[in-house]
Order: sequence, then structure tokens, then C-alpha cells
Amino acid sequence: MPTDGYSVLVTFPTGDFDGDTPFTLNPFQMVFKQKIIVVTVGYRLGIFGFFTSVDGEAPGNFGLMDQSAALLWVKRNIRLFNGNEESVTIMGHGTGAICVGLHLMSGEWTDDMFHKAILMSGSVLMDSSVRPAKQYASALDELATAFGCFRRPTTKLMDCLRRVDAQILAENSPPIEWGPVIDRGLSNTTTPFISDHPNMLVHQGKLRKVPLLIGHTDMEEVLELTMGDVVEHGLGVEMFETLLGDVVMNDLAEMDFNETLCGGNMDIVMEAVHYQYKPYPPTTDPLALRRKYIEFATERKYVAPTIELAMHMSQQADTYVYRFDIKPRTAVALKDIPEWVGVPHNFELIFLWGMPYWLALADQMQWDSADKRVADIVMTMWANFAKFTNPTQVGVYIRWEKFTVTEPGVLIIDRSFNMSDHTTMSFGAVKFWNHYYPSVINFAAQCCNATFSGTASAHLASGVMIVLCAVLLQSFAYVHPRYQLVRPT
Repeated sequence: MPTDGYSVLVTFPTGDFDGDTPFTLNPFQMVFKQKIIVVTVGYRLGIFGFFTSVDGEAPGNFGLMDQSAALLWVKRNIRLFNGNEESVTIMGHGTGAICVGLHLMSGEWTDDMFHKAILMSGSVLMDSSVRPAKQYASALDELATAFGCFRRPTTKLMDCLRRVDAQILAENSPPIEWGPVIDRGLSNTTTPFISDHPNMLVHQGKLRKVPLLIGHTDMEEVLELTMGDVVEHGLGVEMFETLLGDVVMNDLAEMDFNETLCGGNMDIVMEAVHYQYKPYPPTTDPLALRRKYIEFATERKYVAPTIELAMHMSQQADTYVYRFDIKPRTAVALKDIPEWVGVPHNFELIFLWGMPYWLALADQMQWDSADKRVADIVMTMWANFAKFTNPTQVGVYIRWEKFTVTEPGVLIIDRSFNMSDHTTMSFGAVKFWNHYYPSVINFAAQCCNATFSGTASAHLASGVMIVLCAVLLQSFAYVHPRYQLVRPT
């Protein structure tokens, strides 16, 4: 045993905040081979963990408070298990990664409770990770109706819901996607857990200064995005356009966009998206369009938020970034996965938890020895980070350089384990989603809002503003997001 005790890896499981958080992964191989302590945290989910009354009666984020309590327990008690309370790494995958990100900016809720962080295939900077509490106002009306409660005052609603049996409450509640909320100003008795939108907190520098390991797979949600005929036949042009348009419409809707008055503005935003993702030369090949749509979804939801957080964290602590490109060689592990699919969501966990060593396969099939070697390497690098901060400190002969603003290197975890170059990792999409697209979408929404007024003179001013917006939005559309060159008309 190390003199100071074993390093500790506290994990928040994957799943979602609304009640689906499986505890199916066995950490034995990581513990046995790497000599670290693994602690898995359970916390309240769904209505029990994230219900908010949008006021001080029930501010919300109780599941996150449970996690903080668990980290405090680890700090106070892990020494009894030969653990080192001064070497605690928090790690999460998917929803668990969002939790880790929130603890990085939770202020006094987790002060001095952890010392490193690992985020896998999930980012707190995704648009949907945290919502304003007011978005749940209509959910309160649905709950009151479903259980025959008075909606107001809130105290009566709360008293009524507390009298409902917990199982009945869980099984019969309306289908509401409960999750973390911005809880600043909702309580006079507790410090807010999430004082502002995570993007704002990051840009305000309100991040805990701890080493970070972060990354994603190369085709995160490919299995969810390509169902039915899309798997075999690809995407038609019309469906490709519809899918892109749905995303743009949802982004504008988040900013109180009014499609009746501002439909033209959506066209301008779509032009920007087309510039980045519409194949050139133009093609109707459904397989090419399918790949472009997968790139669009993966880069928007995973790659750009991951790199954005790494950019900020790397300015204050050691940061390591990876992209996972290895699928198992064991055929049965890839059952029903088309050959063209890269590495889907969750598949890196096969190697991280050493599944080739403990998961029995059907029909007495054996794991390929190459998969066991990859699992050994991945477990060693993650454990090295928890112990030493440097993921390649001992046990592996791999060059994994720190990620910095000026040298944003990414380790491509494939059979070669090489650092990225311009051919394997393009940052054009990162720049588009993190800088250019928000400018277009924000400006479009401001132009939409300018159409609303209450006087005749204001209507005249709004008319002028609409024309000005149209001209400026055209300018936005004709500036190339990657090279900042004027596009010919």
C-alpha cells in the first residue's frame, strides 16, 4: 500500500437524470490491476432528485446535493478503507460527465473535496445540460392536475405531493424530463448550486483549478441517429435538410424566436449551417449525407463543448484530451453494429472497465487478446491520471501531450495511439459551433425580438431594424466561419 494510501476514483454513473442510471459496470479489474479505490455514487433521480417549484419551497438540484454529500463522506471516511483523501478524482460518463462538470463550478458545495476530474462522452456546456428553473413552470401545472392538488400557493402544492405515495408519484407522474436547473435566487437558506448557465460561469472563470482528462468517441450517438432504413440506405436530401432545420429551429426557439415574423432569419442561420455541413461538391449520395449528418450531430453536441471546456481548463491546470477510435475486435461484441459505424456512445467503457477480462460472452466465445491489451492500456492511463496527473507516467509507452490553447493536441486512441494532426482532428467545426454559430443565432434572435413593439413609432423603428437585421444577417452568412474570408455572391 502507498504510504499516503490508495488514490480514489469517485464515479457518477451514466444514464440520465430522469431515472435511468444503471449500475451494471464492475470496477473489479480496475481496482485489482491498478491498485486504486473506486467509489460509485448513487443519488436521487427524476422528480425526487430534480423537482423544482421555481421558488424557495423546492429550489431543485437535490440529486447534485446528494453527490456533494457523497464526496464529503469520502473526504471524511476514505482513510478507513486505506484511501488517500488528498488524492480524489471524480469521473463521469454521459450524464455522469455533466455532473462532474457541474462540480467543477459549484463553488463551496464541493470545496476541497476532489483534486482531479475526468469527463467522458458528455459536457456540461451542451445546451440542454442545464435549464432555467422557469422552464418547469408548466410542469408544475401538469403535476397539480395529475394528482388533484391545488397549484397555488406553492406550499399547498408541496403538501399535497408529499402525501402521495413515493412509488405512485414515480410511476404516475407526467412525462417530464427533470434535470439540473439554475437555482440562483430560488432560496434564501442555501447557496445556489448552479448560479448561472455553465457557459457563462466558464467564461467568467468560475472553474475549479484541477487537472482535467476529457474526451469523446468518434461517432457518439450514431446508433440513436441512424435507425430503421437509415442504417442500410442512408439519408435522402429532404430528410437531411429536415434534420438540420429541426436543430436550428430548436436553437432559435430557446431564444424566444417567433417563426411567424422571423422565418427569413431561420433561412440565414440555415445558410451558415449549410456552409459548414452541406457536402461540396453537391451530392445526393445518401451514404455521404448520412456521414455528414453524423459529423454535424457529433461535432455540435460533443466535440465543440469538449474542446471549449478544455480550452478554458488548460489555462489554469494540466489538461489532457482524447478521441476514442477503437472498436473491439471480438466479433460478438459488435453484434448488430454495421461495419461502417465508428465507435458509438458507451463503447469506450468496454475497455475502461476491463470487460474483456470479466464479461462472459454468449456461446462460450472468447475475447480477442487484442481487446485485452487495449483494456490494459486504457485502464493504466486513466489510473495514472488519478494517481500522478500524467496519464502516461508509468506502464505505457505512449506520447500524450498536454492540451494547451496554442497547442491543442488530442490523443487519438486507435491501434496506434498517436497525437492528432491536421488530418485527424479538424478544429474548423469547433470554431464554427463555439464562436461563429452562436453569433449568428444570437443576432437572429435579437432581430426577431426587435419586431415587437407597442407604439406606431416603435413599429416604424422596428421596420428599419428588420431591414438592418436582414442586411447584417446576410453579411453573417457570407463570411466563411473557418477562414473568415468573404464569400463571393
